[in-house]
Amino acid sequence: MPIFKYKEKESGIFGKIRRPLLDLRVFSPAKRKWILLAEVLADTGADISILPKSLGESIIGDITTGRYLEIRGITPLAFLGVFIHNLKCQIGNYTFKSSFAIADSDDVPPILGRVQGLDLFSASFVRGRIISLER
Repeated sequence: MPIFKYKEKESGIFGKIRRPLLDLRVFSPAKRKWILLAEVLADTGADISILPKSLGESIIGDITTGRYLEIRGITPLAFLGVFIHNLKCQIGNYTFKSSFAIADSDDVPPILGRVQGLDLFSASFVRGRIISLER
C-alpha cells in the first residue's frame, strides 16, 4: 500500500500549506523507458489527469498526435487546449492505463485525477498529512 506524505508548498492565498503530492511513474513510448513524475497533485475534484506541455513532450514527443479538446475548470469562460493520450502508469507495484490531458501550456501542474486514476484505489487523505492508496 503506497503512502505519501503531504509536502509543504507556498500558496498565494494561505501562505505555506501542505498539498497531497505523490510519485507516479509513466512509461514513455518516445524514450521506451519509465519516467518518474515526482510531486503529482492527487486531485479528487479533477475528472481527468493532466500534464503540462513540456513534461508531456518529454514523455510523448509530439503531443499533437493526441485528440485535441478544450477543457474547462472552475472558471466557466476560460478554457485550456489539451491533447488526450493514453499512458501506462505505475504507483507502487500497481500498473494501470490512464487517459491524460497534455496541456498546450506549461501553466498547469501535473495532476492525477479520478477517472482511470485515483478511482482505481481506495484513497485516504489523512488529516492533511498523508495519502494512503490501497488496491
